[in-house]
Amino acid sequence: MNMLVRPGHAHHVQLFEFNRGDRVEYKHAIYRWMSTTNTGYWFQRVDDDLPPEFFTYESVSQAFDNKRDPMGYLPGRRSSPNEGNLSETELLSNLKPAQQQEVLEKHEWCARFLRDEAADDLLSRSEAKLSDYIMKTQARLQKESDERHKAAGKTHRTAPQLPAPPSPRSLRRWVQKFEEGNFDAIALLNKSSAKYRREYFTPEELEHINKHVWMYASKDRLPIKELHAMLKKAVETANQERRAKNIALGATALKDLRVPDIDTFSSRIHKLPRAHVTLGQHGSDAALARYSAIMGGVDVLRPLERVEIDECSIDLQTLLVQAEDWDNLSQKERNVVARVRLYITAAKDVATKCIVGLRIHHTAPNTSSAICALEMVTRDKSELARSIGCETPWDMDGVPQEVPVDSATWLASKELRTATNDIGGCLFQPKAGDAAARGTLERWFRTLNRQALLSLTGRTWGSPAEKGDYDAEKEASIVFHKAAELLMRYVVDVFHNTPHEGLNGETPRNAWLRLRKFYKPTPPLSPRLRRSVFGIQVNRKISKGGIRILGILYTSSKLQALFRESDVSLEVRFDRFDLGAISVRHPEGWLTVPADHEEIAGMSLWKWLAFNQRLNLTNRKNAEVSLEIARRTKSWLRDQAEVARAEAELGSAVLTERDILRFEKQVAYQVEFVERKRSEEQAQVEEADISSLIKQWDMHGIQQSAENAQTQNPVAKTAPNPVSGNLLDPGFNL
Repeated sequence: MNMLVRPGHAHHVQLFEFNRGDRVEYKHAIYRWMSTTNTGYWFQRVDDDLPPEFFTYESVSQAFDNKRDPMGYLPGRRSSPNEGNLSETELLSNLKPAQQQEVLEKHEWCARFLRDEAADDLLSRSEAKLSDYIMKTQARLQKESDERHKAAGKTHRTAPQLPAPPSPRSLRRWVQKFEEGNFDAIALLNKSSAKYRREYFTPEELEHINKHVWMYASKDRLPIKELHAMLKKAVETANQERRAKNIALGATALKDLRVPDIDTFSSRIHKLPRAHVTLGQHGSDAALARYSAIMGGVDVLRPLERVEIDECSIDLQTLLVQAEDWDNLSQKERNVVARVRLYITAAKDVATKCIVGLRIHHTAPNTSSAICALEMVTRDKSELARSIGCETPWDMDGVPQEVPVDSATWLASKELRTATNDIGGCLFQPKAGDAAARGTLERWFRTLNRQALLSLTGRTWGSPAEKGDYDAEKEASIVFHKAAELLMRYVVDVFHNTPHEGLNGETPRNAWLRLRKFYKPTPPLSPRLRRSVFGIQVNRKISKGGIRILGILYTSSKLQALFRESDVSLEVRFDRFDLGAISVRHPEGWLTVPADHEEIAGMSLWKWLAFNQRLNLTNRKNAEVSLEIARRTKSWLRDQAEVARAEAELGSAVLTERDILRFEKQVAYQVEFVERKRSEEQAQVEEADISSLIKQWDMHGIQQSAENAQTQNPVAKTAPNPVSGNLLDPGFNL
């Protein structure tokens, strides 16, 4: 790795913590972390057998801050990938929806069986036991589904049918692969269409083998050699009975049972869950003390060790209109403006009590809002805090290790499970009635509703008894995006700097700074990984120039080779905060394709839209910009507070392919950066009404057609029904 440092460039060296299995991606090569010393890190390149390479703290820190081609952090996988080939299929996000669903269904069956196997000593993995278990489990699941369907007030005719259950052999094979993959869901991916190898032993033989294998987990603690001798004796007795039956029948109807050699028998014993072995050999107290989950509350030490995600509605009626429009409306026009209640999807770090993710929206919570809150956890939010006038930095980011959620359908969705798994975390959903495993965000939501809304009118209070006959909709006086800004400023400037009882009087921010001295943060996620997990998905065809998105051309040699071979529509994902590169699904795997011009690197979608409209780049004729003007315009946009607020996405809808198509109508078909200067008339454009531009984008989704405006009723009431969203569905919009 070449680390080039410009002379005189002041750089703050950031130290990072790596763990076993962590890797970094730099200059199209993958390096595995080996060890950390007092002066730097040892990395081993995964695609060759060369000796490990040493890199100083400064060189690695500068590589992560490189704007053009930064080093990226790839969190360690629980199942070890192939040493010489980093496959994109390590990520559930990069699988097709049907494959994701298949893997997650297998994971549910395996987790359910292992849980039941741990609770039932009589449950084994024999053909008969598994057949009976699958039949009973499928019947129970179908009954629970029917009861939920009936409780929802729906008819039996529309009751959903569960997927077909696996066969005993399939479930046994899944569980074995799940255990061998260290309980990582990706280990259940079927990478081959060929049939799996059949079990070598017959069911009758397995009945004897499994019986003696499980005898290893007993208080007698018999050695493996003794158990193998007992198995031989039992099989020989069974064979004598079978021979006697053959003599009685006058034919060889029953074959002799086979005995595995001691190595095969020992291998099956070593595959027993160690918790079951401890339970059988040492008793339940020893097994619970060693393997049970923490049931008396969660004790965490490190920042981001446990990050809880939950949502609530804010006890405040707000106005669904832009602030500048509200001031110009008459009283009659103000009466017809819709009133809405805001929703908050928050992510809270349990160790420090800091809010590390906060998504504020005016539509019901769903999968997209939950994934956006998870994405905020992994991003540095300092620029966001500055854009809304916060005085305290919001420099709390990293990769969460465990993400507990409640039983809401959108929080338990496969999209959120997939995203959490792919960034190296673990989604945890406590069972119903398990109070010790529940989160603490509900208590924080009550604090937010009580303290942050004290001076505002239009409050709905916490219950009808508290509200009384107060008309909250009539008294609503604050537009929704200003209310969202107020709530976020309260969190960053007030809550983070208020002594917390759960921290023994320490403020959440001080707790974060104190613990960060002892537990270093993980490096920033790889841009490729971020696009795969959190990127916006669109479909594009390749042209001669490459793939065009929002007037930006992306091209590479492999992309052009595919263009010459066939005319196909490809799946593309890009990061709305960095349009410098895209990820394209190629027949050989996912490709990282850079933008045609390096000026695009690091530019967000909102800055790019403002860049186009400020320079009037609306057609092919004038979609040509000199590099000098482009750099000057980028510098000007960095100082625009309105653009920074748009990037904060306060109250905004979650962007989908439908929004990208709408934005593409407002930008140039294709933007070219040239060395020569533009005409004098174009070069003199120095001012632009950013507020009007942002209003045209309709990021909040509040603009209405003329027909809707004519049929609108006074003081519209909103009562959105929570629905389960789908981030991977381009037609979905929050």
